[in-house]
Amino acid sequence: YRLYPNDYFALDTQNSREQMSSLSLILRKTLDREEIQEHTLLLTASDGGKPELTGTVQLLITILDVNDNAPEFYQSVYKVTMLENAFNGTLVIKLNATDPDDGTNGDIVYSFRRPVSPAVVYAFTINPNNGEIRTKGKLDFEEKKLYEISVEAVDKGNIPMAGHCILL
Repeated sequence: YRLYPNDYFALDTQNSREQMSSLSLILRKTLDREEIQEHTLLLTASDGGKPELTGTVQLLITILDVNDNAPEFYQSVYKVTMLENAFNGTLVIKLNATDPDDGTNGDIVYSFRRPVSPAVVYAFTINPNNGEIRTKGKLDFEEKKLYEISVEAVDKGNIPMAGHCILL
């Protein structure tokens, strides 16, 4: 038996008493779906006779995703300046985190990171689906000059992973 290419896989052949053999495909090194999503291999079997007869089959191996990446924001700190007379519902910022995992492992939910100060809860909302932070209450520069908001992006994997940023 021959396998081409065989960077990631090897063959394990076991012969039985009846001159039949079984063949197993063995993993030689770690797979990462974010690097290579599919492996196409060519398996050739030869009978060893004279003349030698061969048969070939193409194997397509699809790599399934595991949740091995946390969401990441482009920056760890974002600075935004707002007018204190901003209307209710004014967009403060649209945060964006990315996760290279596939399917639900890469789907992201945004939220304020706990514990959330009462001042933040009163003044702002966050859209869990798109990361938009909007004003909710009245901003009063005389009462509070600076808000520090910690935001997290959590993926929907079986064991969720999170990324964080700070909004000033």
